[in-house]
Amino acid sequence: MPLVVDEGATVPGTTPLRSGFRFGTPELPHEFAHPPLIEAWLGVEFCEPADFTKIEPAEWRNRLGPEWTASWQPIAADHHAPGMTRTGRQLRNVMNDRAIRFGMQEFSFGWLGHDGSIYPRYETIRDGFVATLDAIRDVMPRIGRPVRSSVSYVNRIPQGTVWTTPDDWSFIRLWQPSPMHKLRIGPEGFAGLWQFPLEAERGSLTIELTHELANEPANDTESLWLRITSSGPTDRDESSLFDGLDYGREMVVRAFNELVTSDAKEYWGVSPRKKAGPTT
Repeated sequence: MPLVVDEGATVPGTTPLRSGFRFGTPELPHEFAHPPLIEAWLGVEFCEPADFTKIEPAEWRNRLGPEWTASWQPIAADHHAPGMTRTGRQLRNVMNDRAIRFGMQEFSFGWLGHDGSIYPRYETIRDGFVATLDAIRDVMPRIGRPVRSSVSYVNRIPQGTVWTTPDDWSFIRLWQPSPMHKLRIGPEGFAGLWQFPLEAERGSLTIELTHELANEPANDTESLWLRITSSGPTDRDESSLFDGLDYGREMVVRAFNELVTSDAKEYWGVSPRKKAGPTT
């Protein structure tokens, strides 16, 4: 699957961080009883390189808690890496539904739903990101400031759900049916990327759509993979990073709502969004 590599990201000051959804956030579109969402990542890039892998996994576990493994874990072929993190170093929790991926000067905290884990809501993932950032600042007190944040949601849409053949891909509004048929080029194995600027220099929204063919035994079902990523710069003040993440999440959720048809939403069990108050 094609990756969008984001350049940049900044870290807050030295005071402890606390999660909490910002007040005044516009009401988001409805949610789904059984969405195609299979991964959700929050990432930050720092102004200077930081060799996270010099810290032993056992030390990360001491800082993060006993629910994390004490060894580096492989990244499975079906776990599509977050767009900001550019290396394969990964820690995972013992339940196999959370992961932390480290790059040269960035990390991403993510939820993994490949094993049937229920999506825990954005606020929970945000709290996990905050705990990881606090641990990193504890272990590496001289780490630079954050310069860029990223929110990435990955959706896997198997054949036999909202689509049967490529003729049905128009449930994603960006798709143009058989765009290359006069050249006798079929859509099988298609990979496409769209990038849109966000308002007031707040970064960009990137949409990646990939058709993955069945490949026994690793993958016995054809699927469309839809990744939506919002990334943008952060300012020097401590709250900017978290405002950026909240804004990015809002853009990703709204983009998904705009991208798919009403019939697809009905298939995934569209329903009014539950109210989520601020955490303390």
